[in-house]
Amino acid sequence: MARPIRVVSDAARRLAEIIRRDVRERLGPDATFEQRRDAAAGLTSDALWLDADQDLRDEVTTVAEVEIDGCRYRRLKQRSSAIYFSRWGNHHIKEPLYRTVGVRNGPTIKPIELRAGIIKHMTPDMARIVGELTAHTGSRDVSIMLRITGLTPPSRAFSAKRTTQMAAEIAKEIPQLEQAARDVTAVPTKVGSVSCGLDRMAVRMTELEDPEHPVPCTRTAPYERTPPPEKEHHYRMAWVGSTTVYDLQGNEIHTWRCATHASADPATVALRVAKDVAWITNVHPDVPVHCVQDGAPELRALPEALALTLPPTTISIELVDFEHLMGYLEDVVDACAPAGDPDDWKGWYRNALLRDDAAIDHIWRRLRRLAATLPGRGTAARKTVAAALSYIRLRKSKMRYATHYAANLPIGSGATESSCFQMQQRVKLPGQSWESGLDGVLAMRSLALSDRWMPAWESYAAGRRKEVRLVA
Repeated sequence: MARPIRVVSDAARRLAEIIRRDVRERLGPDATFEQRRDAAAGLTSDALWLDADQDLRDEVTTVAEVEIDGCRYRRLKQRSSAIYFSRWGNHHIKEPLYRTVGVRNGPTIKPIELRAGIIKHMTPDMARIVGELTAHTGSRDVSIMLRITGLTPPSRAFSAKRTTQMAAEIAKEIPQLEQAARDVTAVPTKVGSVSCGLDRMAVRMTELEDPEHPVPCTRTAPYERTPPPEKEHHYRMAWVGSTTVYDLQGNEIHTWRCATHASADPATVALRVAKDVAWITNVHPDVPVHCVQDGAPELRALPEALALTLPPTTISIELVDFEHLMGYLEDVVDACAPAGDPDDWKGWYRNALLRDDAAIDHIWRRLRRLAATLPGRGTAARKTVAAALSYIRLRKSKMRYATHYAANLPIGSGATESSCFQMQQRVKLPGQSWESGLDGVLAMRSLALSDRWMPAWESYAAGRRKEVRLVA
């Protein structure tokens, strides 16, 4: 097989020749290949820093007045400068402050930040890189990754603070950013079915012991140090949703994921899932939509959102996750059958449900007969059977799997369970507890795991750029 040829411009060739000549002159003939590559990377980094620095200085504005979005701003007399971080290092840029014409002591702006799209004192390319890395790991590892890959990280404290602020903005705009990603993304072809679901995951939160009476932040005279307020840790159930498309053989094509904090309205995350489903069914109106979840009542938000979002002609089916039901039935076998399940009741339940849509009715009657024959009151066996009966009683219509299984249609919530696991990989790092910033990280991770980071970022970054018109 022929080796693919990389297309390289003449400018790149000239630059490569300059780097090659300089490295060999500095290191001499005895340098190793690794030493030459490291020296070339350092030289390239210096050149790119200079280029970024000059690019920023070219964006500086010094005229007396500017106009932004129809509003005029006047240059202030005092000197002003700021440090901005690019992927190659920091840049100290001098530019006057500007204030709205006719306003005294109002907020000020720096035109360079609007022209270049500076985000939290980072150039937009640096903010994009740091944001995507933060979607996958904590600030300490982000700094290490930047350094290892030859970039220049800001201090860890700066990176953590500024990225948290950026993530909070992304979380507020997440519905619009997801829609922007849909607008520029093609829906997969040859879709056989769609499944969606909501679930919850436990996240460790740090909270005030007495949130109604926080310690005041005012100073006393003479000053006496006030001890910090007492805090305690609690696990709160954050929300996770997923939408998955499958081919005609039942194989996963792609999954889009979303998540938000525990105190959020479940209807908001349900609507995000429903909009993904509607985006797909708008292109494939005949594919069936399976809403597959466990039986928790708070998850009703998703079927309700689907009913409001999808057209009435959509083939929409609601199922209880097959493995959740099997969990109850296997508990019954463990509690009531001989040790080791010699008669393979677990296999019988599974095969019956996958072979016959009416199997759940037979299982219901069998469990009722079993409950009537169990001796004693309040025993573990009786409680286990009662729990299974209670779970099945109001959900039998959503437990008819055989027809869907035979047609390679989804009957399990594995994609949603997997989404919970992947979200937890980021927000349940060793020793990690959240006091603030959780929603922002979940929003960024949702975009990254769904392969939506770049199109969503383009929309987010575009909202931070403004045209600065120079007023003569």
